[in-house]
Amino acid sequence: MKIFIAASNMMHINNFHRPYIDKLRAEGHQVYIMASGEGADFNIGFEKRSLSFTNFKLSRQIKDIINKEKPDVIYLHTTLAAFWIRMALKGIKKRPYVINTVHGYLFGNSSGRMHNFVYLTCERLVKKQTDDIIVMNKEDYEIATKNKLCLGNVYSSNGMGVSFKECDVPLKNERKDKIALAYVGEISKRKNQIFLVQAMKQLERYTLTLVGDGDERSRIEEYINKEGLSDRVFITGFTSKAYEYIMNCDIYVSASRIEGLPFNIIEAMYLKKPIVASDIKGQRDLLPKEMLYPLNNMGEFIEHLKNTNAVRVEYDVQKYSLDKVLGENMELYLMCKKEMQPTVAKEQLTVY
Repeated sequence: MKIFIAASNMMHINNFHRPYIDKLRAEGHQVYIMASGEGADFNIGFEKRSLSFTNFKLSRQIKDIINKEKPDVIYLHTTLAAFWIRMALKGIKKRPYVINTVHGYLFGNSSGRMHNFVYLTCERLVKKQTDDIIVMNKEDYEIATKNKLCLGNVYSSNGMGVSFKECDVPLKNERKDKIALAYVGEISKRKNQIFLVQAMKQLERYTLTLVGDGDERSRIEEYINKEGLSDRVFITGFTSKAYEYIMNCDIYVSASRIEGLPFNIIEAMYLKKPIVASDIKGQRDLLPKEMLYPLNNMGEFIEHLKNTNAVRVEYDVQKYSLDKVLGENMELYLMCKKEMQPTVAKEQLTVY
């Protein structure tokens, strides 16, 4: 088959989808990448503001590419690319088969009513250009099925798979007089690092390392300097070895607003770290309630930090390993022709 794999940027492709691209090509499929950035076969300069005029204009470019290349299947990833590519498919008489993998809908129980209305309306606008959906957590499964956001089936997977081999690094055992916290993720409003930095004003016995880079970095750095926290709060910038920071922290933390099934939490689970995370979809699918605090509740977050030694859990993470998930997701990916019969029995799939 001729397959397009699409996402808003090449960083997402490189972080999550390289094993799938390699596997599909090894099985004889022609695979092309549609994303923004160097390395894409079709470089689409998506603008982060979803409803920007630039993205409207890109819709015409995407439609021309699809009409010319005539892919059999498009695998969609990321909200931005998934919406605009499906908008471009409107009016194409014989369109490709479309599978939308949802890495966390940008709406749900923890979002405001107007926010939910806008993003849900966008998904409804492109329902007829969506054959199947793959989700990663219970809440997104309920959203997709309740609102009938595709023409075919909604499947649930255990994420994109984590390569645990990379996590097996030596512990540095540095002598510290502080309790080290770490959080991995794009520095953004969605990941909500500012909440953790604000908490550090009340946590003098702790240090915080934010592993990553992103649009919110400069604003957060200004806050760190203004509040005199630069000796206890650190931002690493982008690194391909984020798991080393997880390995060497005392407690892993998350303040995220929205998730699909977060890699960083799964890696912390594999490394047997105490975890304190916001009680949101994706994270509540992975962690017991004792490790979750209400989103943006400072008092509860600090209380959970102080009580981490009382919460010890044996995590079951092997079902999220790349070795296991890659095969399961490939089964779903290759159910992409309507005339094909599913090769995975329904009881083998994770269905909530």
